[in-house]
Amino acid sequence: MKKTALIVLAILMVLGLSACGHEHVPGPAATCTTHQICTECEEILVEATGHRPGPSATCLEPQVCERCGKELSPKLDHVSKKAATCTEGEICIGCGTEITPKLGHSINEKNACSTCGLQIVPENQKYIKPGRNGALSDNLDNIVPETESGHYNNNIDAYYAGAVLVCGDYGLEYFLPSASGNSGWAKTINQFAEKYPELNVTALLVPKSCTFNSPEGYTDPYERTEAHISATYDMLNEGIKAADCLGIMSEHSEEYMFYRTDHHWTSLGAYYASVAYCNANDIVPYELDSYESVVKTDFLGTLYNYAGGPSAFKENLDYTVGRYPHIGYSMIAGNSGNWYNTAAINYNYKTYAGMFISGDNPLTLITTENKNGKTLMIFKESYGNAFVPYMIDYYEQVLVVDIRESTKGTGELIEEYGVTDVLFINNCQAAVTFESELRSKALS
Repeated sequence: MKKTALIVLAILMVLGLSACGHEHVPGPAATCTTHQICTECEEILVEATGHRPGPSATCLEPQVCERCGKELSPKLDHVSKKAATCTEGEICIGCGTEITPKLGHSINEKNACSTCGLQIVPENQKYIKPGRNGALSDNLDNIVPETESGHYNNNIDAYYAGAVLVCGDYGLEYFLPSASGNSGWAKTINQFAEKYPELNVTALLVPKSCTFNSPEGYTDPYERTEAHISATYDMLNEGIKAADCLGIMSEHSEEYMFYRTDHHWTSLGAYYASVAYCNANDIVPYELDSYESVVKTDFLGTLYNYAGGPSAFKENLDYTVGRYPHIGYSMIAGNSGNWYNTAAINYNYKTYAGMFISGDNPLTLITTENKNGKTLMIFKESYGNAFVPYMIDYYEQVLVVDIRESTKGTGELIEEYGVTDVLFINNCQAAVTFESELRSKALS
């Protein structure tokens, strides 16, 4: 009897009839969670399909069923490596979402952030550069353009006036460096690099004006300077980069790379040195004609007084060109908490000391709009001043240390400012004169 009933039930199902003999009336189609049933007898006609999971849950999206859209797993929590700081927000490492925005600096009366300690200039005190060439320039009708010859006119027998060699309408600090090099300067840099092996170290020796502009009848300073720099660089340890400043400047020897009445180089000479530095460090330098600039005329420099006031100097005055960095920056100078706001190019000044980074200060800190994580520390004397503005375009921070002044110890400065790169820049004469000062400063 039982076997017969089963056979009958099977026949009824084939015919679409219920167990009671009636035809099934299907209800709504089966879904992920509900069966399809007969509305007459409530018999299950189609089983519930079950959910079809979509992609796994992430920080941004939950996991949902691809059929019905039901949330199967909630969104994951964001995960970050570090909390928000003054300059960077808290970022999820999984999806890149900003969890917490950057906090911003809290500037105190010393122009330092009370939260992170960074020396920074408030937005309303940032230096804003003026317009292009000529906007703040003096009358340029009577000057020879920088990149042309004809700046140095030696029409007399050169003579010494004090320590200055007077050569017509310009003067020189005539200096013959040792052809065997400067072992003390090289030794200091070697010891520094050994002490801080994680830093990228570059050495840059600058020639003096006499290298290119000495009168006839005097021992050739160029040959001696070339031998001196080459021998010094040969003493540097492997891994220290040597910037060929002399080589690049030699290609422009007749240009206005040095003042006639002052013992410093011009910003043009410093530009060529910046190209040498960039070449040594695989940096693509900006072209000379890409800079906005200001020109200030009627500069009578230090050599005029040192030489007793030659009339020819006063009749053929110098001019100063300042080239502005391509990117925004803020800059403070001082030491030990006593800082003041300043600028890389001070366009109101015609003197070397006034135009470039406000002259000599124990420490100068420049914070730029670059975000490359690189901080350059520069050990310099006054020749470095015209060089520094060019470095603003290539680093996130530039920390300038005057080797003749007292500051915090170098190790402390390296740690405090996160130094990654270091440059030793001195003219050949200063590298000898201030050898002990450099050693004391660099290894402190």
